[in-house]
Amino acid sequence: MAAKKDGFSVKKITRKLGREGRAQNSKDQPSNSHDLVEQMEFLYVQLIQVINTPKTCTPIVEVALGNHKSSTKDLPLGPSMEWNQVFAFDKTKDDVLSINLSLDESENGVVVVGEQNFKLAEDIPSRVPPDSRIVPKWYSMNYAEDGHPVMLLMSVWFGTQADEVYSHAWFSDSFDVSASCLINTRPNVYLAPRLCYVRVKVVSGHDLVSNDGNRTPSVYVKATLGKQVQKTAISSGSNPSWNQELIFVASEPLHDIVYISLIDHIDDQQEECIGTLTKYLSEMYAVKVPESAPWSIFYDIKPSVEGDSRQFSSKIKMKLTVDQTYHVFDEYSQYSSDYQAFAKGLWPALLGKLEIGILGATGLETVKDLGDGTKTSTDAYVVAKYGNKWAKTRTVADSFSPKWNEQYTWDVYDKCTVVTLGIYDNYSRIDYAKDVPIGKVRIPLISLEWDKLYTRSFPIILDLGETELKKTRELHLAVRCVPLAQPVALAKSRFGWTLPRAHYISRLSTDQTEQLREEAVKVNCVNLAKAEPPLRNEVVADMLKPPNRDLVSIRICKANYESLCRMVQTLSMWYAWFDANIRLTTDVLPKFVAVYICGLLLFFPKWIMCLAVYILPVYVASKFLSETIKRGYYRNMYGIDTPPPLVLEDDLKLENLAEKVVTFIGEAASWVERLCLLFTSRDDPFALAYSWVVLYLILLAICNVPYQILGFFG
Repeated sequence: MAAKKDGFSVKKITRKLGREGRAQNSKDQPSNSHDLVEQMEFLYVQLIQVINTPKTCTPIVEVALGNHKSSTKDLPLGPSMEWNQVFAFDKTKDDVLSINLSLDESENGVVVVGEQNFKLAEDIPSRVPPDSRIVPKWYSMNYAEDGHPVMLLMSVWFGTQADEVYSHAWFSDSFDVSASCLINTRPNVYLAPRLCYVRVKVVSGHDLVSNDGNRTPSVYVKATLGKQVQKTAISSGSNPSWNQELIFVASEPLHDIVYISLIDHIDDQQEECIGTLTKYLSEMYAVKVPESAPWSIFYDIKPSVEGDSRQFSSKIKMKLTVDQTYHVFDEYSQYSSDYQAFAKGLWPALLGKLEIGILGATGLETVKDLGDGTKTSTDAYVVAKYGNKWAKTRTVADSFSPKWNEQYTWDVYDKCTVVTLGIYDNYSRIDYAKDVPIGKVRIPLISLEWDKLYTRSFPIILDLGETELKKTRELHLAVRCVPLAQPVALAKSRFGWTLPRAHYISRLSTDQTEQLREEAVKVNCVNLAKAEPPLRNEVVADMLKPPNRDLVSIRICKANYESLCRMVQTLSMWYAWFDANIRLTTDVLPKFVAVYICGLLLFFPKWIMCLAVYILPVYVASKFLSETIKRGYYRNMYGIDTPPPLVLEDDLKLENLAEKVVTFIGEAASWVERLCLLFTSRDDPFALAYSWVVLYLILLAICNVPYQILGFFG
């Protein structure tokens, strides 16, 4: 059993990283952008321009190194006969790089013009940033129909992934990818716009009149922001009252428009619009401090019927605000990578940097059919998401064990966050096909020590059914958190509020938060699809998708149970120490201390309550989670797979309740892990001492302040 568990655990690996991962004291020297990855050497060939070719011909350059060949045939040709395209070859043992120039004549076909050969060991220089770039040169291709030789402007050099052209080069493993799909295989960094809430509080209407003017209207308000539509309840009368708040998700820049319509509900088959109102987000009051929203005001309603000759204007009383004091969740709260509000004035101080080197993967044993009878192995790439910054590696085509060796950096404002990395199979070579997820890895930053390099192999688990798991894939990463703040700031950050203060002053319900999270995912998909090249919607949705909360999955319950048991194990260690040093010892002093403590508890019984408050939740949670959930109880109880309708309805209610319980326990397990790490972390002795001092002061206050005062503040 132990071996089986070890197969699914994170393993330490050994890699020769750039500058050996850099020195531990990173605050004294700048971070190198590629010191967490292995250096990869490439042969870069940059084809820029050709001159002195006949205007009726199309020049084509073919680049060949060993068995790898590519050409400019499918590349767009500029008006000055330029390509500005870089080709990249893996450094091999081949000796000669061959570059051929030919002219595509419509009548005579393709005519070869000339060839340039380069010996890799002698003719090609090496260049690594920060060295200046190699200056391109003109090469004669030995064709002089009008006395002027055809000249090709190009540059050839040996470089690494640190080169500036790496992000837009055409790599040798992707030469069979068409030029139109090439843009989807390149590495990119995306910054998703920050999100905020738009609150439309509809209070009441005044002097509302139906379109025919012969009856009392029954009106509801419909508000639309982009593709988000929300409605109030129906209220009858000329002066209806709603007192309902509609909340939308908006993204920067705040240039969108909120369309408000008053709909007269005549019957179930007929409705009429009796008035409209349009408001830009930039015209609304921006709430940047909690509890600073303005009063509700009256707005004139524009009649929906043209030529309306009424002598008065209908009004609606509303409060329109852009609330920038909340954090808009786009991820599952238990795996959130960011807790910052929209308003930057509410952000905490910067704690440090998160550096991740995406080294490679193994075991990506998937084969796909391209549709034309040919098959290929995985075209894999990795997407990393932390905060609003998304990083996408290049696509390594046709490889079961791709190597990326790309490094990315994020700002860290809260260490109680999680970074998510997903592996995807690029299907851009198949028309209208979606990229397929291979697996995800989540790393909680609180489990990482400051300024310590972790080079690990993370397993990617494949779920094969009710009880079976299979590990066929691994993602290799190098991770490090670099501190930038002072030790005092790092220590205080452990006891700061997780969410902005507005979440505690005016709390949103769980269902409302989940509904708004789903809208935030859709907004992010739209925003990231506007980039060029876009980050595909299915990738964004999969990265932000919450974990599978299948209630009959016993593994989820066991995982949460084991997390809570770590706290119980800590208490059992204390008991074992007490048993070995107090009860079984012959020394008088430990026994005297134990008797003294028992005497204090006897004369100060409220301390017993404090200990009970500390221990009881862990005990109850462990007992509750010891009951396992069994699958297939329908078959066991009724002898059929499909239960009776009434039983199914009752069971659905029970599942909804159990889902909330399991979700709460999962979050409780996460907080217990954070609590344990808070007082056992070894990365900063000052912060650890600070944590214990604060805990002692809290317990001292609880034990000495009367319960009535604690209840008043509670």
